[in-house]
Amino acid sequence: MFRAILLLALACSALAFAPSSSGAVARSRHDERTSLRMSDEAGLPPVTKERIQTLVDENPVLLFMKGSKLFPQCGFSNTACQILQSYGIDFESVDVLADEDIRQGVKVFSQWPTIPQLYVCGEFIGGSDIMIEMYQSGELGEMIEKAKAEM
Repeated sequence: MFRAILLLALACSALAFAPSSSGAVARSRHDERTSLRMSDEAGLPPVTKERIQTLVDENPVLLFMKGSKLFPQCGFSNTACQILQSYGIDFESVDVLADEDIRQGVKVFSQWPTIPQLYVCGEFIGGSDIMIEMYQSGELGEMIEKAKAEM
């Protein structure tokens, strides 16, 4: 059942990466990450930055999400959790709905405007759309295996 739901979510999301009429794939991961990056002009309080940095540093696989692993509060967070759970990894999650400073701060910290946000071995990966693309290509699985070795 879980696998069927994950495959359905991936199939629906794959439409965003389908070839265009000209045959070109929609956007590469790099282009998408670059085009959606936010300006950090708003600044980030040092205390919040330190809290986020500590979470990133202390957790090999960390997902900032809406809700919890057991009860995601949005479809994108649910998709991100399902992808990570498919690898059988015990990842850490942070419910941004429970802390407004973290919710806004993580967007500035990563310079990425949306949640969920995945970090693997201290590196910002992206949101659920990037996770889907990397899951399908096998790239995310390779990163998760490296993170498992660090746990």
